Amino acid sequence: GDPGTPEAARSMWARRAGDGVGAVVRARDNDRAHAGIPERRVDMWEALHATFCREAKEAGTQGRPRCRTLFLGDSITEACRGTQFGEYYDELAARRRAFEDFFPLKEARAFGISGDRTQNLLYRVCNGELSFRHPPSVVVLCIGTNNLGRDNDSAEDTFLGIRAVVLEILQRLPGTRVLLTGILPRGPAAGSPLQMPPTPFESDAYVGQDSPLNPKPNPKEGFKRKYSQPGLHTPAIVAVNDRLKALASGSGGSVGYVECGYAFLTTDGGAIRPELMRDVLHPSAEGMRAWFAVLKPAVDALRNAPAPRDSWYEGPRALGDAASLGGDGATVANSGRDPGAHNGSLESVSPGVRLALSRLIAWSPHALCVADATAKDQPIVFANDNFYAQTGYPPEEVLGRNCRFLQGPGTDRETVRAMREAIARGKEFHGRLMNYHKNGTSLVNSLVMSPLRDEKGVVTHFIGIQRLAPAKSLDDAPAEYQFRAAL
Repeated sequence: GDPGTPEAARSMWARRAGDGVGAVVRARDNDRAHAGIPERRVDMWEALHATFCREAKEAGTQGRPRCRTLFLGDSITEACRGTQFGEYYDELAARRRAFEDFFPLKEARAFGISGDRTQNLLYRVCNGELSFRHPPSVVVLCIGTNNLGRDNDSAEDTFLGIRAVVLEILQRLPGTRVLLTGILPRGPAAGSPLQMPPTPFESDAYVGQDSPLNPKPNPKEGFKRKYSQPGLHTPAIVAVNDRLKALASGSGGSVGYVECGYAFLTTDGGAIRPELMRDVLHPSAEGMRAWFAVLKPAVDALRNAPAPRDSWYEGPRALGDAASLGGDGATVANSGRDPGAHNGSLESVSPGVRLALSRLIAWSPHALCVADATAKDQPIVFANDNFYAQTGYPPEEVLGRNCRFLQGPGTDRETVRAMREAIARGKEFHGRLMNYHKNGTSLVNSLVMSPLRDEKGVVTHFIGIQRLAPAKSLDDAPAEYQFRAAL
């Protein structure tokens, strides 16, 4: 089931990792753990994990400095320590100096392990790496590129893995805010074959460069295939980052998102700048400085923002009153958009259910909308940011309209008829139907519609929980993934 809130997430992970080792639930078809289920690694990974657990426990004790900013992630984050798998390299020392110039070690730590996926980081945070006596004020989270680039996980699975880590952090570190950097741009260029990514200090690992497999490369073609954007993984990166923005926007200020990808690209966005990311995966020392120049103001803004609510969808925002909200925290969280106005209003919903509804809308990973059952044609009066991100429609094309605009030629009429009958009777509806993204992509919608009642028990609204997945991705996926996506 969906964790829904940090509190619910805690109990779920406790059941799955309560033995201290962590039971790995594996997909039958590919024998690999889902991106949102804790999974350990072995060898040097265990030693690094133990080191991070010790550093967390010692921070702020016996005269040691507190950790006020914690970076969590993979090899990109580990390079902030000047290491790869715990080994120091001269070429990585400059990246550590860049980190220390922006985030001095007296107040910052970087816990990263090369090659980690979301499930590996989730195991780490469930098993000791957040054991701070004094919780950091901000955790900077950069994870997920290995899910896409090494495991070829879907954008949906990768997002759910990142979200699971966020919920765990919020539960284990009360008062801490999480800053999401999104997944950074990476190579190879679109059209290249799938291939293993380079290590943090290689510069010629991708196809098109001088290597035993290609002893006489064409320099222009090699440069294009290495640095050109959009890259092979760009569509998935954009999809994940859009979902992360939506998560941050609805978090009540507990989670922020900062757009970092542009810092590594040319002005026209057509290529990764070689001097900033020469292996098109790991920022160079100069790339680190460009990245931190974007991150540092966002970290400071989130740290100094007003105390978080349970959800931005509560209070004035739930009533559609954008004028009473603002501040740097909101700007970081929703990427500068007007906080509240674009979501609509829950003012017409019974106050008795409004708070619970706002929390559900905020923390659900799905596209949610609320329709007024008492108004003509039952228009949408409220939608969460995931609705906009997953359907591609902007607020002005959603609010005030009936949900049928998502239907199309492949939508089963019998399913639609059954849905309308359930609405007319004020009953809950469960069904699967074909919907369409604004760009025309067909989406399989595992839909749940539930009635919302007022104090007298009269149905006044319906909430639609729309679990959307591109139809093609399900057709191409193994049976186990199709089952997970449907859930």
